[in-house]
Amino acid sequence: MTIPGWTRMPTLVRRALFYLSAVAAAVVAAAVLVNYVVMPMIVRQGDLVPAPDFVGRSLVEARRVAEEAGLGIRIESEQPDPELPAGAILRQSPGAGVDTKRGRSVAVVVSAGLDLKVVPPLAGLTSRQAQLDAESAGFAVSRVAKVHTDRIERGRVVGTMPRSGSILPAGSGISMVVSLGPRPVGLVMPSLTGRTPEEARLIAEELGLVVRSVRYGRDRHGVLRDVVIVQEPVAGSRVVEGDGVTLRVGKG
Repeated sequence: MTIPGWTRMPTLVRRALFYLSAVAAAVVAAAVLVNYVVMPMIVRQGDLVPAPDFVGRSLVEARRVAEEAGLGIRIESEQPDPELPAGAILRQSPGAGVDTKRGRSVAVVVSAGLDLKVVPPLAGLTSRQAQLDAESAGFAVSRVAKVHTDRIERGRVVGTMPRSGSILPAGSGISMVVSLGPRPVGLVMPSLTGRTPEEARLIAEELGLVVRSVRYGRDRHGVLRDVVIVQEPVAGSRVVEGDGVTLRVGKG
């Protein structure tokens, strides 16, 4: 497009008008750049703040620090922790130092403190069932002691330490006491020599003893046959119910 009278203008004037037009265009472009690019960046930059480090702080303190930074706190969840007390912050998102838009909330996971459990009643249960119940309640059976008692059947739990109803951190070990039944009665070993193996076994079993071995051999004179010639324990020694007995029977 040609401006009317442009060719009749002096060259100097035309140059001046050309430069003025270029300057005007540059000013307009700069204004557009500032208005649509630079200013939004400056505005956005002003809206961003680094997230403070909330980990380890109490929830009350974290809320105060967040408010000072122009941010909020949003509790995402709570979980037990063996180290940080209840109400302390375990984790946060976004992390400390990450630029966050002013007015936004930082999501935090808060400590619920120790995970405490109650020791269940185990007395009277079989040792196997008691162990399963203890583990199901969040405990480990760290020690098993066995004692003789007339009150509790053999193989069943007498009690625990700490006792039932105690409150302990989850995963704690507890001790379990298991019954061996009544204490064996003290006996005097009778003489079984000269008796047949069947008679000797019957006498031993009536006393609560167990014949564990019967072997055959010759006696000193080689005349006794099918009767006990040697016994262990020997006659007159002290034994208790459940002890084993070894017999040697003559074979002539």
